[in-house]
Amino acid sequence: MDMKVKNLMEQFGDFRVLAGKNGLYKRVSTVSVMDAPDIYNWMKGGEFLITTGYIMKDDPLKLRHLIIKLNENKAAALGIKLGRFIEKLPQEVKKAADELNFPILYIPTKYAFTDVINPVLSRIVNAQARKLELSEKIHKSFTQIVIEGKGTDDIVDMLYEILGKDLAFVDLIFSKTYIRGMSHKFKEDISKNYYNKYYKYPVRISSSIYGYIVVKEKALEDLDKTTIEHASTVLKLNIQKKISNRQIEQKYRDEFIQDLILNNIKTVEEADNRAALYGWKIDKGLVCVIVDIDNFKEKFISIKKTKKLEQERDNIFYLATTIMKGNFHQCFYTTYSDSIVFLVEPNINPIENFFKKLKGIGEELRKTVRDKSSFTVTIGIGNYKESIIDVYISFVEAQKAARIGRAIYEKDKTHIYSDLGAYKMLYNLSLKEESNRFCREYLQSLINYDIENGSKYIDTLSCLVKNDWNLKQTAEELFIHYNTMKYRFSKITEMVGLDLNNREEKFKIELCLKLMNMSKQYSLYMKTNI
Repeated sequence: MDMKVKNLMEQFGDFRVLAGKNGLYKRVSTVSVMDAPDIYNWMKGGEFLITTGYIMKDDPLKLRHLIIKLNENKAAALGIKLGRFIEKLPQEVKKAADELNFPILYIPTKYAFTDVINPVLSRIVNAQARKLELSEKIHKSFTQIVIEGKGTDDIVDMLYEILGKDLAFVDLIFSKTYIRGMSHKFKEDISKNYYNKYYKYPVRISSSIYGYIVVKEKALEDLDKTTIEHASTVLKLNIQKKISNRQIEQKYRDEFIQDLILNNIKTVEEADNRAALYGWKIDKGLVCVIVDIDNFKEKFISIKKTKKLEQERDNIFYLATTIMKGNFHQCFYTTYSDSIVFLVEPNINPIENFFKKLKGIGEELRKTVRDKSSFTVTIGIGNYKESIIDVYISFVEAQKAARIGRAIYEKDKTHIYSDLGAYKMLYNLSLKEESNRFCREYLQSLINYDIENGSKYIDTLSCLVKNDWNLKQTAEELFIHYNTMKYRFSKITEMVGLDLNNREEKFKIELCLKLMNMSKQYSLYMKTNI
């Protein structure tokens, strides 16, 4: 729809190209008579300048300098009447125009300036009017989608229909990508976030980018860009509506779910009535699942870019919610600082098979988090509770499962409370004062030495226990020389006052470390030692 230099050739059949034929697709925004050799100082871009050549008649080679300056200032083309003041276009001028892809058109002397200016301006104005009319229709089409309450899929469909080009909308807020088109390569690039080589339009409000509209072309016509701008406007409105709905849903959900898991609801009637307010019917019992981000608090304290960490946490919560909702029709959840708590209704019988499914979903969830974030998560699963007002017990069990499992098996694992066996008893023991005294008896001297000297002997001991007391394997994991590891082992043996070649003595140390991990004494030591 935009007027190009080549359209001048079509409009005036006896115009011909003197030089710069590779620039015939430049856009013409206006037409003007060149009445001064430095006219480029007042140009805004897109001008088709026409001249008789009079101001260059004494030195036609000055045209070369003019062409260079016109090109620098984004002029569209130069039209010149040869044969009146300049007989022939100098070869040097033609060469410069060809190199710059700057079109120079021959205008027969029979044309008065008005014979060129009026038709060209008329065509440009008409084209702009048609463009505005089309833009208004496009805007109304997109607006109607919003009025009818349709979603992102419909907006992207409309954009694809209007543009007729392969495209995608990458939603950064809800971590979803909408792709339309036939090109497998384009789809593959978008799925891998390789979209910088295409036309990319940021959907933003102020400094926040909600996503990108990506079109399988590097350059687009102005009308296509206008269409994308209209689509961007309604996409922003739609995303803001979804954010608002999510916030409202989250507010009600959090109040109710937190009251349930904190045992603030005492009767089934109260629980059922409040659930009904949100359109929920919970009558088949529930299981609590906690997804806890590993090492989040430590990073939050040590890293200054807390906003980025919060965004990554929110993304992990979104990933977890998407997976859980995709697997369970009845799935209620609430969030804490670094964990998200789900209450899920069993959908498989017998209950043993349901827990197998839960563990499989836990594996999928943890892999997704590993692949799409810089964190890992530990998942704790409580026991099934038939009554809704007993679900707080499942919550406590899920908390214990995550904490005990992380202490025993380290991070990035899924733990079911009922599978932890004797470790549940060990956890209860870790909370008692006798446990603290037992740990201090064997490890306090080592902890004190680390604090006073800034050393990491207790870390070395923990790694050694994890590797089943294998010095060579521990040295490799800690990236230290084997002789250094032998020295550290000797030093640790001396400080704890035990024979660490004896199985019973080793067991005491292993038990101490497990108790410390469970009771969080180890993490407290770590903070002190930092």
